[in-house]
Amino acid sequence: MTPPPAERYNWNVEQEREYAGAAGQNFFLEDEPLRQWLAARRAPKDAVERLRALGELCGGRLDALIAEAHQDENLPRLERYDRWGQRVDFIRYCPQQLEARRLVLNSGVLSPAPFWERMVKAYLVNQCGEGGVACALAMTDGLADLIERHGGPAQKDRWLPVLRDPSGPTPLTGGQFVTERQGGSVVSDNEARAAMASDGTWRLTGLKWFCSNPGELWVTTAKPEGSSSVALFLVPRRLPDGSLNECHILRVKDICGTRGKATAEVEYRGAQAEMIGRPSQGLAILMRTVIRTSRIHVAAGSLGALRRALVEARLYARTRKVFDRPAEQLPGVAKSLAKIESLWRGGQLAFFEMIRAVEEEDPAAEVLIPLLKLGMSRAASEAVREAQMIFAGNGILRDFSILPRLSQDAIVQEIWEGTHAVLAAHVEKALRRADSSKAFAKLLGGAPPPQGLEGEELCLAAFAALCRSLLSRRGSSHSVA
Repeated sequence: MTPPPAERYNWNVEQEREYAGAAGQNFFLEDEPLRQWLAARRAPKDAVERLRALGELCGGRLDALIAEAHQDENLPRLERYDRWGQRVDFIRYCPQQLEARRLVLNSGVLSPAPFWERMVKAYLVNQCGEGGVACALAMTDGLADLIERHGGPAQKDRWLPVLRDPSGPTPLTGGQFVTERQGGSVVSDNEARAAMASDGTWRLTGLKWFCSNPGELWVTTAKPEGSSSVALFLVPRRLPDGSLNECHILRVKDICGTRGKATAEVEYRGAQAEMIGRPSQGLAILMRTVIRTSRIHVAAGSLGALRRALVEARLYARTRKVFDRPAEQLPGVAKSLAKIESLWRGGQLAFFEMIRAVEEEDPAAEVLIPLLKLGMSRAASEAVREAQMIFAGNGILRDFSILPRLSQDAIVQEIWEGTHAVLAAHVEKALRRADSSKAFAKLLGGAPPPQGLEGEELCLAAFAALCRSLLSRRGSSHSVA
């Protein structure tokens, strides 16, 4: 039987075949609120030009490289031994992933670039999805911050150049090996042990269950013998003589998202390590540096995913024809687009406010960092899901758009560096401090945080109230549910 002509189904077949999404856009130039914020803070012209160049890269070469790197055959793989049978314990990345990381690292995403510029760049980069790049960036940024704040002169001289080197075997090479099987987010339950050797160095023994971005250097936790305190250590993959450290990669985790970078299980079998900071202050230092930086990056990453979902949904709704008119004209689709835009606009203003608070050491930052980690990651998951509904069946096709990958990455962002319950406890703790609570209330126009709620409900209500307050101060007509 001859199939009926396409016209009967009300599609414009040729137009839909040409749908390319956001490919080719300059993610910076297309973001007017971002450019207005930079103008208001009188950002230096050279910094704005760097952001313009990165926006072009993200919408062009970087986006294409990341898409290629996420083909099943190009995902990272573990090489346990070389062809001579010697142990190498190396994560092999495809050429596209390595090039993507080098391009991002060369764009100035680490210090000494100023904090605000690094965070805006993280937001732009994450519009390509986590990509195997953004998590690695967060790990490396947090590790560099740890060494800059708490490392000794020799540690700074040796390790900071390694972290900032785009020509190394794995660019953006900083890792974080903290979680253990029995403790999860409760790091104080860690069982890995540290023993001091006769030469004054440390030897670690134990199993790390989630090891993010195993590269050339990582931060890890262990309890020194005879102590119940968790101390922090720097662990290199290779020793000064070039030989492998006793850090055995057992397997690469088969996680649902952020698949472009490896997450592994690693066993320490007398691994050499360098203590960083005071041993009794390990957990406090970890929270103030590495975890804090990672949570800020989750907010940036979630906002980037939210923005990409909005752009893709808008473009598709203009292209897709339903009943002889663009899908964007259907009431349900228009409502979904307005919801995603509302989440993005409110979230972006909250993100800008967090940047300001961190820069100015405003006590409100102690509320905003865990609050945005929770609120922005949840909003990203919601926005991507709304966008997929606009795409209908095409929204779940991995070879049609970035949305399936964004969806998988978004749930990982919600869990990484603390689930909602963990983050809610940190928000509540910050709100119990008078200075932080007062500073946060100021952002709500003087109103107290939502009353009569606790846990995640409190956080979601506080996040929505923050977005509404910031939007109203800018005269926006958008609402936040």
